[in-house]
Amino acid sequence: MKKQIILLFLSIFSLLPAHAEYFRNLSLQNGLSQPSVLSIAQDGLGRMWFGTQEGINMYDGEQITYVKGTIGNAQGDSLWIGNYVPFIASDDKGNIFFIADNNLFGYDIHTSTYRQYTAGSSTTALAAYQNEIWYTRSDSLFTYDCQQDRSCFKLAFPSRTINALTVSEANIYVGMMDGLCVIPRNATLKPHFMLEDTDIYSIFESSDREAWIGTRMQWLYRLKDNVLQKVPHTPMSNVGIRNPQVRAFVEDDEHNIWFGTFAGLQKFDIGKQIYTLIQIPQYVGGLNHPSIFSLYKDRQGTIWIGSYYGGVNYFSPDRSGVVHYDYQTGNLSNLYYSYIGEMVKDKHGNLWISTDGGGLSCVNESWELLYQFAAGRPNSILYNNIKSICYDSKNDYLYIGTHLGGLSRYDIQKKQFYNYQQNQLGDTLSPRNFIYQVKMWNEKLYLSSREGVFRLDPATNHFTFLFKPHSYCTNFDIDKDGNFYANQADKVMIISLSDLSQKHFLRLQDMGYKGGIARIRATKDGAYICTLGSGLLFYDKNTRKVTAYNTNNSTLPSDYCYNIKQTTSNKLILTGDRGITLFDPAEQTFIRLGQKEIYLRAPIIRDCGIYVSGDNKIYIGDTKGVTLLTEDEFQTSQVEISSLYFSTLYIDNKQVQPSPEGKILTEALPFTKELSLDSEQNNLLIRFAHSDYQNKHAQQGFEYKLDGLDKSWTYTPVSEARYTNLDPGNYTLYVRMAHAANQPPIQLAIHIATPWYATWWAWILYLITAGSVIVYYAWNRMAKLTLAQSLEKERIEKRHIEELNQAKLVFFTNVSHEFRTPLTLIVSHIDTLLQNQLLPPQVYNKILKMKQSAQQMANLVSELLDFRRFTQNRFTLQMGKRDIGKFLKEIFLSFSDYAHQSEICYNFECNPVEILCWFDAKQLEKVFFNLLSNAFKYTPNGGEIGITVTTDNGNVKIQVYDTGCGISDSDSVHIFDRFYQGENQKGSEQSPGTGIGLALTKSIVEKHHGTITVESEVGKGSTFTVILSLNMNVYQNDEHVQFVDNVSEVIMTAEPLPEEKAMLLKDTPMSENNLLQGEDKENDRKLLLVEDNKELLQILQQLFAPFYQVYLANNGKEGLALAYEHKPNLIISDIMMPEMSGTEMCLQIKNNIDLCHIPIILLTALNTTEQNIEGLNRGADDYISKPFNAQLLLARANNLVRNRLLIQHQIRKQPLSEIDLTSINPLDQEMLRKTSQIIEEHIDDPDFDIPELCKGVGIGRSLLYSKFKALTGMTPNNFVLNYRLKHAATLLRQYPDLPISEASDRSGFSSPVYFSRCFKNQYGCTPQTYQRGGASKEL
Repeated sequence: MKKQIILLFLSIFSLLPAHAEYFRNLSLQNGLSQPSVLSIAQDGLGRMWFGTQEGINMYDGEQITYVKGTIGNAQGDSLWIGNYVPFIASDDKGNIFFIADNNLFGYDIHTSTYRQYTAGSSTTALAAYQNEIWYTRSDSLFTYDCQQDRSCFKLAFPSRTINALTVSEANIYVGMMDGLCVIPRNATLKPHFMLEDTDIYSIFESSDREAWIGTRMQWLYRLKDNVLQKVPHTPMSNVGIRNPQVRAFVEDDEHNIWFGTFAGLQKFDIGKQIYTLIQIPQYVGGLNHPSIFSLYKDRQGTIWIGSYYGGVNYFSPDRSGVVHYDYQTGNLSNLYYSYIGEMVKDKHGNLWISTDGGGLSCVNESWELLYQFAAGRPNSILYNNIKSICYDSKNDYLYIGTHLGGLSRYDIQKKQFYNYQQNQLGDTLSPRNFIYQVKMWNEKLYLSSREGVFRLDPATNHFTFLFKPHSYCTNFDIDKDGNFYANQADKVMIISLSDLSQKHFLRLQDMGYKGGIARIRATKDGAYICTLGSGLLFYDKNTRKVTAYNTNNSTLPSDYCYNIKQTTSNKLILTGDRGITLFDPAEQTFIRLGQKEIYLRAPIIRDCGIYVSGDNKIYIGDTKGVTLLTEDEFQTSQVEISSLYFSTLYIDNKQVQPSPEGKILTEALPFTKELSLDSEQNNLLIRFAHSDYQNKHAQQGFEYKLDGLDKSWTYTPVSEARYTNLDPGNYTLYVRMAHAANQPPIQLAIHIATPWYATWWAWILYLITAGSVIVYYAWNRMAKLTLAQSLEKERIEKRHIEELNQAKLVFFTNVSHEFRTPLTLIVSHIDTLLQNQLLPPQVYNKILKMKQSAQQMANLVSELLDFRRFTQNRFTLQMGKRDIGKFLKEIFLSFSDYAHQSEICYNFECNPVEILCWFDAKQLEKVFFNLLSNAFKYTPNGGEIGITVTTDNGNVKIQVYDTGCGISDSDSVHIFDRFYQGENQKGSEQSPGTGIGLALTKSIVEKHHGTITVESEVGKGSTFTVILSLNMNVYQNDEHVQFVDNVSEVIMTAEPLPEEKAMLLKDTPMSENNLLQGEDKENDRKLLLVEDNKELLQILQQLFAPFYQVYLANNGKEGLALAYEHKPNLIISDIMMPEMSGTEMCLQIKNNIDLCHIPIILLTALNTTEQNIEGLNRGADDYISKPFNAQLLLARANNLVRNRLLIQHQIRKQPLSEIDLTSINPLDQEMLRKTSQIIEEHIDDPDFDIPELCKGVGIGRSLLYSKFKALTGMTPNNFVLNYRLKHAATLLRQYPDLPISEASDRSGFSSPVYFSRCFKNQYGCTPQTYQRGGASKEL
């Protein structure tokens, strides 16, 4: 019976989990190539190597890299590594050897290269001992000597499959599918077989030379001193193994044996001589997968575990590690919660956990859920949002402060809740729904709420109101002296609980500290204040001074601090947005536990809680659960290990690989002492690694300094140093762990070569070159001065010639302008003579020839003006699409009679017959008339002249040739220059030219984007060639080109056009006289003539005197004065006049309300389009160029007057809205519109009179009278009466049944009788007759 009780006790004890073994994990998310880890080893740099089912992986503490399949080797050839890696080993130099797909490979850490040692896929097992690598191939055992680089056959076995190989100082163990072979390491190497028919999986020899033998489903065996012991299979006790399949072994620093099985990890305690199964739930840091394939202990004592599809787990047996309790997985409710808040431990050892939204939970030391309380259940809290909890150890009470649920108390002994919100006594002042924080001090409960700060006596269960701060006290703390520190938004209130009148404030904003306050923690010396942006503040209550710790003046990871708690060793645990930090106030150091590490499973936010137990265990809440750790996790290992090394080099963001012929790295960077780089290789990124896996979570960062550049150490949280654009020179890079000034740093010498252009011989070359340049510059300067003087002289001469040419052009232009006025007089006199029907025919014909000569002279004047415009680039081509062959044929025929008279052979060829081209016909006519005129001028009788027209490559080619006297080479160069005249030309004495013909010709051709050239030989003749483009696109972006419709060409002369002749026939002087006399008396119309030429003024007076009362003025100023005085019906004015031009006078008249109705005709010799547009823009009603036809001028003047009479007639008969008033000045249009609007508004008012109309229009009565008389032919009274009558007529027409009296009233007449009389005078019938439709109505 006693034995059974002992066995029962042992079996129960074996089921208890081992609390120290909490694991960290590396998985696919960390970069593993595949999650089944079959083998593990460590190289000489401390990097961990993992063999998986898909390649081999290397972990340097920062990142995982792997190779699988095909890779490149050192020679640049491809190397098949394979996938399945069941064995990895390392020699005493730290090089790695591994089996992949049954072939042996090696990795040289000095050269970072892979090498294949065996082929044939027959290598089955691998082991290493000191400098020897042992491996089996098929049924044979081999060894590889790393120093001599050669393999040696050792022993052949019977035809058996080898699974495992272990080599120790004394023995070689070979595990096979059907037994174990032990080979003593002596001269005989005589094998000893045992465990027949047993499938050996793994073999391990411990430090006491005991062999541990794992089998595949055939138990565990121990072999020592040739005694074989079978370990029993006891699934429910600690006297044997839990699973018969044992795959891997490892021995920790305490000489305990760990072995992996199919069912999990077991430990044999060497002291207690018991077997323990590690059973820790995964949600509190257990293994990711229970099936263990590989085990390995690194140089720090960390044990690495490879599992089946669970990746890598690792832990330190001598340390508790970091545990994360997944609250969502461990609890029983499905309530949503935001974070884990405050936590406390009761005296029973249970941990109480508050949540924001998930209620209250309690777990034991094994993280088993004991209780869970949520709102809505009986005997529970009232609301699930818990803000604060605290424990009363004396009464074994738990106080819970909630949001909306008020304060609750839980009696742990009685398991009973008491909710104060449900037990409030009327209007008694007490905390209500919102509780911010609760805290036990001096066996009393202190709490803050919206109602203020209260004290609760647990014995009497009564509240005492203490005070109510100005703003809510969201968190507070109390020191041992009773000083109450309260968070008040942006300030801290400090008040003594013994004397509430003693209080003062820390106004942090006024002190320059930004951000809000997250938490306050009181200590014996003062209080620590966590801020959101200004770091950690400490208030010294003795000196009343504030000390700030931030990222600028300390190693605090972040200026955002969330919560703080004091440990039993008087250090401080601090949380923030960069994880967990341990602050040592004595040493003034911060050690960070990085939040990005794998063991921190969720982020820590502002309101997450911290709890430190009496045994100095630290519990930290996050958004998913609770992290448990100890202060030891922040202390670095004392194991001596050179774990910091340079790992990777990047130059210009490209990784540098070592190679034997490499210019930069001949071996791997960790073994390189110096870098020699070219001058352009000065952008460096050097990464370093730290193979300290035990203390990875306590990583404080690194510090580096580049001697030769940096003056101080630079801190970095990442393991890399970057430098750009380094100057040539010698540098030394030092790297060490942060805040480890007592440890020697690693170093790397860097030499950056001087570029060739900065060497000493380059400087000598620069001096020689500079001297040569100075000499050359001085010589060149003198030469340039000489050349500049010559060019200046040439420029002055050229400018003088240009000024002469401009003077000629100005002279020609001025003379041409002056020619137009006498030509106008000549043409006007001739037109007067031609109107005399009594002239004899001979005299009539001579006068007609005189007119033709005058017109030709006018055309020559126009050509001179056109040439001036071409030279100033102010001419716009009117481009149309025409048949250029037909166009040239017409010009050709113009000279045919002359050619016949001179007996000249005159030819024309055009191939093809029709050539459509874009050109300005008027301007090209000048070109070819000029070329043909010159050809006839210099070709003797009996010679030959011709025109050929062809097409070539999208162009039309026109040649005008002759057999004349020709042009010399010296003249050919200048033939197209302005005013240039060749010498010894035929006819030069009889008809010397002006020298502008060919210059104008060239300008016109170039305006058409064409070219003109000449080929000539003296005595044989000349050929002028004109080439024009057939493509319209060449003119698209030319601002001096305007495209027009293809209309018939019109030759501009002073002769009236056909439509003008028709107008003259229709509007003869007699008909105009009759029209005018029909409206007023003869000579009642007034005409103002403004012209500075007295003779032309006299002719115009004679022309208009029969029809108008004419007033004369010699300039614009006089004309403006006469216009004010007489208000003529029409003004005809010249433009170019002294004192005031015609356009300026026109502008002043059209902008004057008193005169703007007067039509104006402008006369000018400047007949350009721009001048016409300018005059019309100034308000001119018509524009006539000199010389003009007298009858045409008279007809246009009469038309303007007649149009005004027609508008007056329409105004009398039709509504104003139906009349086209666009020909009237805008000022007059606006006045008529406004007048009509005012009359329309008062149409039914019989008292509406002219003064009221003047007031509405805004002009005087006299001006209103004159304007209405000029515009409508009526007085204002008559206009109003006419408007009323037209309104009445519209009413009568629209409403046939409307009474006459009502129509009279609605039209503003005072009596129907007066209305009927006025209506009959206007429409010729009575209103009744009009309403019945008995008379014709004109509206």
